[in-house]
Parts: sequence; C-alpha cells; structure tokens
Amino acid sequence: MTALSQLSYFATGGTCDSLYTPRSHQELQEIVGKLFQQGVRYFILGAGTNSLVSDDHWSGAVISCHRLDKISKVSGSSDIICQAGVNNRGLVAYCLQHGFSGAEWMTELPGQIGATTRMNARCYGGEISQLVSKVKVVTTTGLSQHYHTVTDRIFRGYKDTLFMNNGDVISEVHLSLQKGDRDKIAEKMQRIADDRTTKGQFLYPSCGCVFKNNYQIGIPSGILLDKANVRRFSGKKVFVSPNHANFIFNDGGSSREIAELTLKMRQAVYEKFGVWLNYELEFLGEFPVEVQQAINHQQRPHPKQQLLDELKNHPLKRS
Repeated sequence: MTALSQLSYFATGGTCDSLYTPRSHQELQEIVGKLFQQGVRYFILGAGTNSLVSDDHWSGAVISCHRLDKISKVSGSSDIICQAGVNNRGLVAYCLQHGFSGAEWMTELPGQIGATTRMNARCYGGEISQLVSKVKVVTTTGLSQHYHTVTDRIFRGYKDTLFMNNGDVISEVHLSLQKGDRDKIAEKMQRIADDRTTKGQFLYPSCGCVFKNNYQIGIPSGILLDKANVRRFSGKKVFVSPNHANFIFNDGGSSREIAELTLKMRQAVYEKFGVWLNYELEFLGEFPVEVQQAINHQQRPHPKQQLLDELKNHPLKRS
C-alpha cells in the first residue's frame, strides 16, 4: 500500500491499493486501459494543490502525473507542448528562458499544467483558456484523443471545462505563446511573486482558494468569508490564513479536520449573507459518510442584498 500524503500538497491522505506513475502518453494509455478492463476504480492525482485526499484507505488505484514532466518547443513558433505533470513554476521559468510571453500570470501558481487546464485556472488577470490550443487525452477506456480549443469547446466558463465531467485524463497540453522581452517578462513575474509572498500564501501547506468566486454576486468569496468571521473556527493545526480568508493552512492536521473546517466556513457565509459557496477544492477518495454528505449538500441561495451591497465597495474587493 502507498501513502498518499507524500504526494498531496496538504501533506494529508491515506493509502491506496496501487499507485501508477506513467512517464509517457503510451504508458498512461496502457494503465488506464488495464484498469478499465479489470474494472478497477481510480483517481488522478497531479500535484495535489487543488485536492484534499481522504485519510481513509482507497481500495483502488491512483495515477500520479508527476513523472509526465517534459516540455518541448514547436519548431518555428513560440508554441510549446507540455506533458500533464509539468510544474507550473517550471513552465513559467521555461517561458522566461526562451523569451515567451503570456504565462507570467502563472508565476508561483502551485500545481501542474494538466490540472491547471482541467479546471481552467485563473489568477492575476490571466486564464489558461487564453493559452491552450490543443489537448491530448486518454479516454476512460484507454483510447487516445485530441481536443482543439477552436472546435471542441474545451473551456465552458469560469473553473469549468468538459474534462471535469467526461473522465478523460489529460496527457499533453499545447500552449500558444508570444515572443516577448525577457526583462519585461521577468519584471512582471517578480511583481506577482512578491505579491504572493506578501500575502503569506506559502507559509503552510494549502490548496489555495477553497471556494469559487460567485460572479453573479460580484463579491470575492474571500471577502464574504472574512466578513462572516470564519477565522473563529480555526484550530491549532488547521486554520484559516490570517491574510486571505479563502485559504486554509495545514500544520499537521488531518484531511477530515480540513474538510470539517471548510463546512463551517461555507455555513457561516450562508447564515450571514444567504450565499451558498461552491467548492473549488476537489475531494479525492472516500470520506466518512456524514462528511461526504455534508460536502455534497446544497442550499437554496437567498442573498441578503443590503448586506452584500455594503460590501461592494469594500477596500479588499480585489482579493
């Protein structure tokens, strides 16, 4: 049995029956095809930066993408092809080295390009949908398939792609960049890195934002959480970041403790503002029944408009 806590960004997680670490698209095909034929359930684990892996044993397989880590240039262009396990930090460094612009917003963004594409990650004014032109995947039955951004509507909206529902495993991502000035690229990267450091985002293991922003409400979830005083639920090992109320830090706690803290945070916002937050965090494996039911639970929103209007001009609105 393999301990998954060593592969999880939160440094939590139980064990699984088997762990696969493919190095190529062909190996990934063979693994997924074999698991399909044998009827073995599995989940994909990238860098674990947007995931919470259950403390309990997973009686199935886990496919880790961390060895799918090669980047190659497309001859005669500023396009690159990244295997799914390419670290976002490494990708940005590669772009700087070759003078490719467009990915600066990903500076110090935890995670791997496969998962970044799968969830249509967004930050610092950029979104991965702006860069991706083609995606190579392995289907749930082990077949190889290509998707093109122009024809296949990969990206459906904010934090929403077809890969979040169809079960395809991303193997490679084709990115279209532009030639740029290295000094300007480096300057922008430094500004973003400094901002992340100032906000203390890397003081402890974290998944980044726990909840999605609701753009119909028009107020960042971090502000709603802050004004709902969610830090009162913090413990010694698992606690809400003092700088950003949509971040949870872990200092030796369990996945269950993290999950239960998120539930209290979501309920507090609902009680205060009538807004039901949706998870950006993904839960992998099997959680205790009562915890899983609470995670999946939905409440009908009833926005308390007067309170929300008072926050519209909040000084932290850009957080």
